[in-house]
Amino acid sequence: MAAMGGALVFMLLAVIIGLLFAGLILKLSVRLVAGFSPGYGRSLLTVLAAAVLAFIVNIVVTMVFGVGGGLMGGGLASSDPDAAATALAGAGMAMMGVMAVSAIVNLVIISACVNWMIKRPGGIAIGFGRSLLVALVYMIIFIVISIIVGAVIGMLGMGAGLMAGM
Repeated sequence: MAAMGGALVFMLLAVIIGLLFAGLILKLSVRLVAGFSPGYGRSLLTVLAAAVLAFIVNIVVTMVFGVGGGLMGGGLASSDPDAAATALAGAGMAMMGVMAVSAIVNLVIISACVNWMIKRPGGIAIGFGRSLLVALVYMIIFIVISIIVGAVIGMLGMGAGLMAGM
């Protein structure tokens, strides 16, 4: 029970740090694309609103695609190996579809939140086209940072694994 509580605290801490970091990345993205830097609080609020909306929409998209339901009902729990393989392949294709649709939907959600919440210093919106470009730069920066962090963690894990084997 204590391990589960620790995991929940760790997840909550990771989400908070991630949101704080995402606010900085959004601020940088707006600076690169629109030429001005919004306030950190406004950037953080925009990221939080986009995250909540994206979470809700991604649950709906996952339900529409039917990912997760029915795998145990007739496919993977079946004694027929062909049925299990077919169910697994179908689940994989559905998951790829969910990821593709989610990426596009998240791009639109982020750009809509940027367009609604981040204004130029004169109070004028930056426009949906420029907001879309801000969201694209934001996502690209996040992907690059994720790849770098994943590689570093992978190397540290690989090094720890190699050292444990000695």
